Amino acid sequence: MSAAVVMKVADLDTLKQSSRLVHYCATPLLFDPIFRKQIQEEQTVHPQIKKRHRSSDSTASGRDRSHSCDSVEMLPSRLKDEPWLLDISNTFLQQYVQYLQSMGFILVQVRPPSPARSTARARAAAFSSMGTEGRASFSFAKQKSEESPKQSGGAGAAAYHLQRALPGGIVLMELAFQGCYFCVKQYALECSRIPMGQSVNSQGSLGSKPRSKPYAEATSVSESALSMLFTEECDKVRDLMHVHSFSYDFHLRVVHQYLLGCHMTLRQGYQLTSFLEDFIAHHPDIPKFGRNHVFQGSFSLPMGLITAHQLYNYITDHAGTYGMKPLRMSKSAMSGGDKKGAPSTDLHEYALVALWNSSGSYKDLEGLRHHDDFDVSLLVCHNAAPFEEQSEGERHLLRLRYYVIMTSQRELFPRLTADMRRFKKLPQIHREPSDLGGKFSRERAETGDSRELDLDPWEEGGSDSSEFYSGGQQGRMAPGLFYSSPLFPLLASEVTSARKQIQTSVQQAMGHCRRDNLWRRLFHGEHLASDKLKLSKLSFVELEELLNAVQSRLVGEIDPQLDCFLTMSPGWYQSLIKVLLSRFPQSCRHFVDADSGIQYLAVLNQKFTDCFVLVFLNSQAGKTSLKVVFREPLPSQPQPSNSPPPQLVSMYHHLESVINTACFNLWTGLL
Repeated sequence: MSAAVVMKVADLDTLKQSSRLVHYCATPLLFDPIFRKQIQEEQTVHPQIKKRHRSSDSTASGRDRSHSCDSVEMLPSRLKDEPWLLDISNTFLQQYVQYLQSMGFILVQVRPPSPARSTARARAAAFSSMGTEGRASFSFAKQKSEESPKQSGGAGAAAYHLQRALPGGIVLMELAFQGCYFCVKQYALECSRIPMGQSVNSQGSLGSKPRSKPYAEATSVSESALSMLFTEECDKVRDLMHVHSFSYDFHLRVVHQYLLGCHMTLRQGYQLTSFLEDFIAHHPDIPKFGRNHVFQGSFSLPMGLITAHQLYNYITDHAGTYGMKPLRMSKSAMSGGDKKGAPSTDLHEYALVALWNSSGSYKDLEGLRHHDDFDVSLLVCHNAAPFEEQSEGERHLLRLRYYVIMTSQRELFPRLTADMRRFKKLPQIHREPSDLGGKFSRERAETGDSRELDLDPWEEGGSDSSEFYSGGQQGRMAPGLFYSSPLFPLLASEVTSARKQIQTSVQQAMGHCRRDNLWRRLFHGEHLASDKLKLSKLSFVELEELLNAVQSRLVGEIDPQLDCFLTMSPGWYQSLIKVLLSRFPQSCRHFVDADSGIQYLAVLNQKFTDCFVLVFLNSQAGKTSLKVVFREPLPSQPQPSNSPPPQLVSMYHHLESVINTACFNLWTGLL
């Protein structure tokens, strides 16, 4: 456990007021949809304001920094009203504290104030109002010292202070949420600026001790060199803060943990696809030092006889068959305020989730090999207008949008350095003018082309000290694939795999959905209730299509004693069909093709609807058969002796009744 420094409130105030605010940075927590909407509105009114973050450093005036800080504090906060937001913000704070501790910072534990110390606090406030050279421009007119610094965030989330003693002075970090912005302030206090009568102990906290010289006289060469060294160290701390990279990784890590079902989750029914779309839009410039990645892509496929909505709903209902799970999202979460009782025709929509692990190595341009392990999340959603608003052609075109998220298993904190030669300048995500509202254009990505990702035509990034890759020329890698993060080799490989998985699943689901639709019409297409279900009677051609899509077994394969029925004449099979129609009038479906002389009689089991008995007769060719047809394939593993598959056990009673009728027909033929 990391060490901590216990400090009085007055000492902390004195330390901050005696220091220079050398850097300030704020980055938004984007999980609140109302806050994201507010940011979008601000960008519409003031497009020149940078959308993701606000920051300043020692080159700006103290008045400018103070103004930026106060403006963030004025933003509304819903942390108190949304416990899940408060939990996430507290986790963010605690993890960033751990990051600073990994760089040698020590947590400051603030001793609660007492009435007896009010005089000392008043003295500290008076000290801050003195016209000390080089300090007045960094002091704030708005003070919050009347409340505990641990709760100075003002939005329910705790504030943290950490310090680090360096040669030549102290660096103090203040972390807090102000509104939905995570704010970091870096204070620097040179030894030469420590007030007379106070000193720095071994842990960097202030203490009373007579000084041999007032700091105004500290002009020796050694102290000047020490001051320059301290300034360099402060710059290093500023360069290693990586607030935006940390935030970028944190957001993606929360998404993966939510999809995985970990304890740190978003609220139930969270509109995750809307968040990811906004998150990518808010990060056209990818932080250089992040370890996690997100990719957004889309494509479309023609459906043929079934509609796109029908197929997508089928996949969500049978997601486990395709190695995925459904994720329910509340549509009301997209409306402003998420007010209870908001009118909505459809309260929920579903996305598809697949999770797996990835481990691999790659080389940078210097030939150095790196290895990393990742958790990979695939999120797929239906990217279409409501069914009633679509044309007939649109209803038979499946449009999907998907996200591939990679989060590092090994590292929680940002990289300390960025390899500018390996990560190239990133083109901004390609969006049509009609996509400014957050929706993809319906006219693009119409092809299902799955060409490999082209990683070559990137321009090399600059060597500036900014934490973001600057956006380059717009473009896209392949039809339906759009830029959202630097595609280093492991991400490119996972995107290709995810796209193939989606296409394979869709192709399989098309066959399964068509099969099940025909199967359902076979069972319910002639019932009176079919008016409500809008199921039409199955045709002869559709029955043969269904039989080609399912499995069947001859009765002799199920029980060798039934082989005798497979050798009966076509005339006997004709009489069997008549007897079965009389014996099971409600359960028989009779299909006849007069031109070919082919007849099918399906004897259904209304209690177990996954199989039926099929009588086949081709009078012209003299071919016959008696089979059991199964909707799902039978197990491929060999069964133990005298232990038939469960599907067979479930239909034995129904088969027995059909065989009894066949025996009756055989007996009457002997009379």
